[in-house]
Amino acid sequence: MVPATDGAAMPAGFMLRNRIKYDFVKKDQVLNLNRNGLAESGLAVVRITARAVEPLPGEMAGITVNLDGSEPKDRTPECDRNQDPLCPGSSVYHFYSVEVVQRIGYDSYTPDNGVLIAKNKNNESPSCGYNCFTWVVDAHPEDINRVDFVRPDGTPVMRTVADYRQLNDALFHAGLNSGSFYEWEDTPNRLHFYIIDIHQDSQGILSYTLGVRSLDGSGPQKRGVRLAVPKVADVRKAESTVSFTLENTGKAAAVSANLHPMDVIKYLDQDIYRISVRVEGTGWDAQVRNALVTAKFGEAVAIPVYVTKLSTDAGSAKIILTATSESDPTKSATIELSTL
Repeated sequence: MVPATDGAAMPAGFMLRNRIKYDFVKKDQVLNLNRNGLAESGLAVVRITARAVEPLPGEMAGITVNLDGSEPKDRTPECDRNQDPLCPGSSVYHFYSVEVVQRIGYDSYTPDNGVLIAKNKNNESPSCGYNCFTWVVDAHPEDINRVDFVRPDGTPVMRTVADYRQLNDALFHAGLNSGSFYEWEDTPNRLHFYIIDIHQDSQGILSYTLGVRSLDGSGPQKRGVRLAVPKVADVRKAESTVSFTLENTGKAAAVSANLHPMDVIKYLDQDIYRISVRVEGTGWDAQVRNALVTAKFGEAVAIPVYVTKLSTDAGSAKIILTATSESDPTKSATIELSTL
């Protein structure tokens, strides 16, 4: 029952690493990638369903990225836990996991909805406990600055920096102004993770469009982008929405089936673009909801731009939209729309 009027207990939700280990999810429900493989195959994009339910049609339960290649597998510089409480230690981690958390089911009492990124080990021992083989990437590693308890004399005691509840704001979110971050780059391990967009089905189940690419290669695909303005755009109101069009003008290419532990071809057929907008003209403002968008090769997608007329006597202005390929930053497009 919710609320549990007669008392209850519930463990923390299993991380993706454990759910795979205990067969709670099947191997074909997880997009399994290799770090070195991404450098040759190009980036991968997939939609991931919240972990408390079965994956929705056409979606997956999570992503794993094996830190393959020469030793050490995990190339993060060593650190000392005694000096830095945010240090994951000197032990080697073997793979990344990415999953979606939603406050439903066994995750009902988690502090947030969002995307959970972690480094994991393949091995564990009975003496070291849960933390030995999973290290959560904290989207907000700074002190959460929350009161733990108040002493009888009224003195507040803050949560320590090493308190596990510092991870209450660890999840990544899609979009700008979300209160979190929509990407994370691991430079030593040559990986870049993207939280591109959020979705909700008719039953309220959340899923996220996620991407991951190598910093060492973009694959054999041809990359390109084209932008178009709408034929008719009325921006005379105080607030209006203008729908630009982005077309992926790149082309797919043959990719070896041996680069990753599973067949991932259908997840390599698109590109990720970084979006920005600005206005030239006094008294106007323009914003986009997401800084990232993805499109399949040959596909055109809408980019809504939210335009605000800040004053009644504002004259004309130009709305300038730019889209740049994350795979090949030399492939970029910029287009202008006049407010008149």
